[in-house]
Amino acid sequence: MLLPTITEKQKEILFLLYKFRFLNTNQFQILLNHKSPSLIQNWLKDLFEKKYVGRNYERLVFGDNTKPAIYYLSSKARHILKTREDVDILELNRIYNEKRREKKFIDRCIFIAEIYLFFVKNKNPEDTLHFLPRAQLRGLDYFPKPLPDVYIVVESKDETKRYFLDFFEEYVPSFVLRKRVKQYLKYVGDKVWEENTQEAESPTILFVCPHEKRRKHIFFYGKNLIERSYVDLDLYLTTKDIILKGSEINNIWVKVE
Repeated sequence: MLLPTITEKQKEILFLLYKFRFLNTNQFQILLNHKSPSLIQNWLKDLFEKKYVGRNYERLVFGDNTKPAIYYLSSKARHILKTREDVDILELNRIYNEKRREKKFIDRCIFIAEIYLFFVKNKNPEDTLHFLPRAQLRGLDYFPKPLPDVYIVVESKDETKRYFLDFFEEYVPSFVLRKRVKQYLKYVGDKVWEENTQEAESPTILFVCPHEKRRKHIFFYGKNLIERSYVDLDLYLTTKDIILKGSEINNIWVKVE
């Protein structure tokens, strides 16, 4: 099948959508770090017209164009992405259902991308950041089950820091977060990471809670559980609002201890 020609930058856009699944126009402007916003708009428009990507864009009232369009992969993109070594075919096959995803799922994907932008904004310029959402974690059998939302690695000159990050929406019951703390406690206590890697310690656990009330609940629950378990679990908490405010807030992570 002869496919419409696209540029290398447009192929980068397709991979970003594979990685994050849904991204809005504003996020593309930051992710691609290009000096011409209009050119990025043209790339996206061209991909949409060539049916490599789908688009969600609704004006609430006439003349309202303040909400950015949201993009996702269309089935034709599979032919471009399937040749990449860093793309899992089983994960890629999900694109056939992307246009039918519910709003809450789309919002979740958009926020995961916001977490990535938060880390990019707040890392030291000389550090290297690796940010791997679930789409890039398939096949890593020694990772916690279910998989974390993101595996993060920050490499600096003197050390490498690793994190498992989970994000919980407002509609997720408290018992789900409590269960997740127990799962990580067992994972760390069983030394699964150490036995399958050359690292001396398991990654630090990061929870992004939906609001302050839930964060406080998990802080006291986790504190009590960790004290009784004698497992050295590094668990840090923050909230969605704090992440969205970015570097305006210092010391955003609260350690459970």
